[in-house]
Amino acid sequence: MAIATNNQMMGLKGKVGLLVSYQWRGKWITRTFSSKPRNPRSEKQQAHRMLFKQEVQLAGRMNWVLRETLDAISAEHGMTACNYFIKKNQSAFSAEDGMLAVNWANLVLSEGPVAPVAFGAPEITERSTLTVNFERNPLHISSSNFDRVYVYLYCPETKMGFLTAPVYRRERRLSVVLPESFIGHEVQLWGMVQDQAGRWSETIYIGYGPVENTAATPQDETEGEEPRVETAGYSSENPEDSVKEKASLREAPGWSVGDSNSRPLPCEGSALNQLS
Repeated sequence: MAIATNNQMMGLKGKVGLLVSYQWRGKWITRTFSSKPRNPRSEKQQAHRMLFKQEVQLAGRMNWVLRETLDAISAEHGMTACNYFIKKNQSAFSAEDGMLAVNWANLVLSEGPVAPVAFGAPEITERSTLTVNFERNPLHISSSNFDRVYVYLYCPETKMGFLTAPVYRRERRLSVVLPESFIGHEVQLWGMVQDQAGRWSETIYIGYGPVENTAATPQDETEGEEPRVETAGYSSENPEDSVKEKASLREAPGWSVGDSNSRPLPCEGSALNQLS
């Protein structure tokens, strides 16, 4: 490789025979062009390519959310939010029967200096309303009551997910009406906090569990008031269901907090609702 001090006099730009000339960080570089790289297409190489392809697809499905939660910190590393997500989560990805398996409990969806909160066990009440209580994390001394707390939900079977409307840290409870597409399926939950400067906290894994049909009867609908909750947007995509996943979801004993098995592929982002 050679660095050209006066490329205009040399008249080189692009490829000439086995030489290629290009500009890199303000300098003109001239080097020999290597022959076509080896591509043995070995079994191990093909498996690695397939795994990486599925990691990219996962990041693409979550791209909208990642651009909100990881965009700033990924820029500090000279990377896009999706590339940073893939690099940061290599320990959470593995291959299982040729498919990408994800350790949901270790998945990183946000990162930053903001103090997180301590989430309690999620509860699903009437009209498929999911409620999560949270408290100030005793390990963090400095925090603001006006920080915004979010919960991200993802259904591995339908490959759909959304970020809830935020609530202030001082409210200590977040409720959201789940979309009908989640009923009968398992849902994974993560929590995160954003401060007034737009910085995020680390990702807190809340747990996972099945969403059962708790629709109210006509009699219930006439008694009392409608629950006061924020309804978050969600994707309308409806891909084909996985029979293998359905069988395992029926056997789910209930909500598990802070623990998750690795299961194949996830997620679709949707609108990020802001506090009014």
